[in-house]
Amino acid sequence: MTGETLTIDRSALEQLAALLLERAGLKVTPDGYAGLRLAMQARMPALGLDDASEYVRRLRQLAGEHELRALLPLVTVGKTEFFRDSRQFAAFENEIFPELLKHARREARAVRAWSAGCATGEEPYSIAMVGLDRGALPNEVDCWATDLNPVAVENAAKGRFAIRRLLGVSEPRLARYFTLSDGQYEVTPQLRDMVRFEGHNLAAPIWPQVKPQSMDLIFCRNVIIYFDQPTILAVMDRFYDSLRPGGWLFLGYSESLFRLPTRFEMIEVGGVFIYRRPVRRHAMLLPTPPKPDAPVEPQKPADRPTPKMLPLVVGLQLPKSVASMPSPLAPRPSPSPGSGTPVERLAQIVEDIEKGDFPRALRLSHKLSEDAPEDLAARLTLGNVHALMGNIDEAREAYQGALQREPLSVEARLYLGIAAMQAGENDAAKQEFTRALFLEPTLALGHYLLAQVHERRNDPESARRSYRNAINQRKGPPHALIGHFPDLPTSNEAIAQAAQYRLAALSER
Repeated sequence: MTGETLTIDRSALEQLAALLLERAGLKVTPDGYAGLRLAMQARMPALGLDDASEYVRRLRQLAGEHELRALLPLVTVGKTEFFRDSRQFAAFENEIFPELLKHARREARAVRAWSAGCATGEEPYSIAMVGLDRGALPNEVDCWATDLNPVAVENAAKGRFAIRRLLGVSEPRLARYFTLSDGQYEVTPQLRDMVRFEGHNLAAPIWPQVKPQSMDLIFCRNVIIYFDQPTILAVMDRFYDSLRPGGWLFLGYSESLFRLPTRFEMIEVGGVFIYRRPVRRHAMLLPTPPKPDAPVEPQKPADRPTPKMLPLVVGLQLPKSVASMPSPLAPRPSPSPGSGTPVERLAQIVEDIEKGDFPRALRLSHKLSEDAPEDLAARLTLGNVHALMGNIDEAREAYQGALQREPLSVEARLYLGIAAMQAGENDAAKQEFTRALFLEPTLALGHYLLAQVHERRNDPESARRSYRNAINQRKGPPHALIGHFPDLPTSNEAIAQAAQYRLAALSER
């Protein structure tokens, strides 16, 4: 049985779309049913099934939770696009690739790139186009593209795309690298020959196809979001070993190695953060890590009227020793309001939030979201500022905007749940926290907040169970949240302590 022979009717696709909306909050429109069909064709043979309706029934059962998580990375195949995250590609094209090419030429070899999780091929073909546009010869760029989904890999190797999937390709590139054939655009033989497609499972413990220190750069965007923390750490170790010293790792905006014990260094290039395997100082690979900023004297809060706000997190009830956790984005000075890179501007917004200057934080957040629409942290922080000021409808709009960009953003689901708590909508809050925990089962804060909702709904047994789940994550690595929301703890130990307090309070009732 192969994916080629499986028949999947529209009814099964509609059932699966409804299930994904219910469990993960992932809205798949009929335009995305082709991606669903590819995903089902890849997964059904693994379970020995050839009936699509039976496969969906299996997913709905409790035992189907694991399979549903295995399906998610394949379902999102429809979210890929050419030159996705234009700021990252600009940094790659203008600053990183020219230096990599120069270095490779000195060593008489090709630049080796790996698109890990290539889906239907838009990303590796984009990398190859950048190489040619920056003056590389076809044999000077070796792009290896891999994906878990064999059906997607097979389609990617064909290099045929409908016009609606080429929106990110400029007119000159469309004319140079594509030919129109039978109503579809096909990549030129020159471009196709620069990319090698293969199946590959990133979660496998051994990667026999990858030699140590053989890659110059790895694109792995919007993939590790589906992995648990131990798997992420194992993958990062293998990525590190696969890269040459000075090699680069591109992750998605919704993915961060912040507070994870990896060996990568994080460097700002062209206003975006990219990870790099450290290189000896004399090696000529840009850029050198910036020196730490000089300590900044803390500023006293300015005398200004306090905006009418709802509590930061209604019912969170964290003791002060637990709630006052350090912010993951340390404030640093900026030359003037609204200036600098997106990273600097976001740090400035965080500083305004901590000082209590919410009106200015709101103005700067709006401007940053307009200037950097792809920046997930900017969108989420905009929503958080609105939530802090009690503007719940505006907060939800910002979070939904983030979900349009990253449909499986755990943070957006978590913040939507907090906004629902603030509005007193406990059923909606429960739904959003449940979705967040489906995407990230080890999210201690999600378990804690879900317990809070259960308390509000007068369901002490469910509350106790969720508090115990939060405590069980005590020894696990923390989940660094994207987007700044003050007083949300990130330490699993702190969350476990708060959960123990609440359990004790429940037992006294």
